[in-house]
Amino acid sequence: MYLRTFYSLMSVLALCLVAVRAPAHGLWDGDDDRGWGEHARPEGKHASVRLYDARGTVVGDVVYVSGIGYDGGVVLNVKGVFVFAGISRVGNVGPGGATSASEMRWQYPQLAYSGENCSGTPYIYYERGAFRPSAIERKGTTATLYIAQDTVSQTTPIGSFGAVIGDPICIRGAPVFVSKAWPVESTLDLTQLYPEPLRIAP
Repeated sequence: MYLRTFYSLMSVLALCLVAVRAPAHGLWDGDDDRGWGEHARPEGKHASVRLYDARGTVVGDVVYVSGIGYDGGVVLNVKGVFVFAGISRVGNVGPGGATSASEMRWQYPQLAYSGENCSGTPYIYYERGAFRPSAIERKGTTATLYIAQDTVSQTTPIGSFGAVIGDPICIRGAPVFVSKAWPVESTLDLTQLYPEPLRIAP
């Protein structure tokens, strides 16, 4: 009796395996044009997309972490510290503005300041992704990456925030108390290391 039950279960398991594997063959091996087989793969689908600077130097693979106000970014290794540096399209994203279809610039996350008019002590108040918190300050055509200290965040009164709509602007903070703010450990001139405009390509 037990042997009969065992053979019955084995037969059912074998049928299930056949049913699962049969459509997978057609889907991935190119037998079915409705799948993503070798001959049916959509044109332009790449394993990775890279960011290049104005000199044609590869900056890194384009990635996306949670947040708004940017179009992706790259993970940089700065002296053994991994940080996220975001990018956005060149142009003005405000009402009636126009943006480039292909040119990018360093932009995100923005920096916070203890005083008004983007003055005083700078703080980093973004912790997107699993990387060391970082922020970008834009002054004219210069983009500087700020990297947080390897420490616990603190509650800090913020008097203003940087923002980029077309040209860099400063937004008054009132002030507000930010519970996740980090002091700055180091900075890096992004536009000197990787000059703009930036472009995305395979």
